[in-house]
Amino acid sequence: MIAVLASNKKEFMTKLLTSDIFDNFLVEEATIDTFNTFHIDGKIHKDFYKNDGEYSDDTPLLDYSKWSDLKSICFDLIKGKRTPLSFKFTFHPGQAMKNEVLEKAGLNINPEDVLLGLNIRFSNGNIILTTGCAFKIFSLDKTIEKAWDEFIPSFLEISNIETKEYE
Repeated sequence: MIAVLASNKKEFMTKLLTSDIFDNFLVEEATIDTFNTFHIDGKIHKDFYKNDGEYSDDTPLLDYSKWSDLKSICFDLIKGKRTPLSFKFTFHPGQAMKNEVLEKAGLNINPEDVLLGLNIRFSNGNIILTTGCAFKIFSLDKTIEKAWDEFIPSFLEISNIETKEYE
């Protein structure tokens, strides 16, 4: 697990809420504290699409909504003259990104057995990004966790998001 601080909060928020940089991340949850607390559970209710005609029982649906589908809602809750009291977003990489990290780790593990996470939290005037890794199976091997901890800083750098180590 690593934690980094967004160096330029305004620039980071612009990239998070108006660019496509994070669009392929999946949202487990979003909590935004303004005049009320707004909580979004990103878990997709697959029954909602049951009688849609667009989806059949064979159509694979994601477990969580993509950030691209929720960011405009979050943007509407955050924008304005007043800074939110706090917010927290729990993201997971999309399948392609997850496969890239697992491939870099060089382990032969079922992608369904590992959960990679990125928490983005605004609190006390700071935006802190924290990585996390959990397994559905028992493993003492930290190779995947290390690969994820290396991937996120390089992803942020490629995206021109300046960070510094959080102490």
